[in-house]
Amino acid sequence: MKSFLASLFSSQPPPRDGEGLPFWIFWLLLCVIVLLVMFIFLRDKDLRQRLNTFFFRTKIKFVKMRLQAKLRRENRVKAELLRTMGEKSWKEDIFPEKGEKTREELNKLEKERGSINSALEEVNANIGTLRLKLEESKREFDEKLKNKEEEKAPHKEKINAVKEQEKALKLKIDQINKTEAEAEKKIKAAEKQIKKLEKNTSLSDEEKAAKKAELKKEISDARQMKENSKQERQDLRDEEKEIELSGEDIQEQIDSIEKDRQKIEEEARKERHSFHKEINELEKDRERLLERMKSVTAKKDPLFENLGKTLDKVRLEHEGLLIFYSQIDRSNQRIGELEEQIDNL
Repeated sequence: MKSFLASLFSSQPPPRDGEGLPFWIFWLLLCVIVLLVMFIFLRDKDLRQRLNTFFFRTKIKFVKMRLQAKLRRENRVKAELLRTMGEKSWKEDIFPEKGEKTREELNKLEKERGSINSALEEVNANIGTLRLKLEESKREFDEKLKNKEEEKAPHKEKINAVKEQEKALKLKIDQINKTEAEAEKKIKAAEKQIKKLEKNTSLSDEEKAAKKAELKKEISDARQMKENSKQERQDLRDEEKEIELSGEDIQEQIDSIEKDRQKIEEEARKERHSFHKEINELEKDRERLLERMKSVTAKKDPLFENLGKTLDKVRLEHEGLLIFYSQIDRSNQRIGELEEQIDNL
């Protein structure tokens, strides 16, 4: 055996610098530790007993928690049965002698609930009326705005036509200016040729006279063209002024209609704001009334439960309550069984 172990350890390569123990040694040590723990556990009775006690107590604790949860749930079921029985007896006017005080308190709360309900109906009716008025107001203002747009539409068409006329007149005036400039160029060119012609010695007097007469005719025609252009431009300028004045009148009408439209929009905005403000206030009142209603209902539930407890004690003979008695008896039986189980743990 010693020789085998010596050969086994000698067969392992020596560890290099920076390496730990071989991997198999870790598993060997772990197995040894596990075996030692098992050996101690098997030999030590007190340890086994303590472990058994620990697990048993833990189990008992969980069982008790589960039973307590069932008991709480069953108590809630019984409380709901008592509350429902008390509410039914109140609605059908079934009251034991000891329940007169509870009856008075419930009647008082019911009266308060009726008052709150009436106030709620009135608030809801007012909200509905205001919303109808808001819709009607919106339709009226929309109709007014539509009418203003329809009123403005023909004026916009006219102003667009005026702009087109002004554009056409400007093109004509520009064309006249070009024609006048060309005529001026022709005049200057002809006058220049006349001066050159006077200095020209190669032509006879008759040829110079004929050429000069021809150039003077061109100058006269060009000057006439300029005069005609000036007159035509002046006529177009006058027409342009008339169109501008007409456009200004139309624009004033459009501006007036636009001011009316903006005034209508401002009135509509103010009226909408007023309606929304009133509706918001009423909705706040409704929320307050609903909170009061919840408070009244919350106050009635414990009274119903107390009335149910009183009925459960006296057990009035009434056909409508028999089913509740049997359900409560079954619930009491289950509660007793659960409490006994908890006590026996």
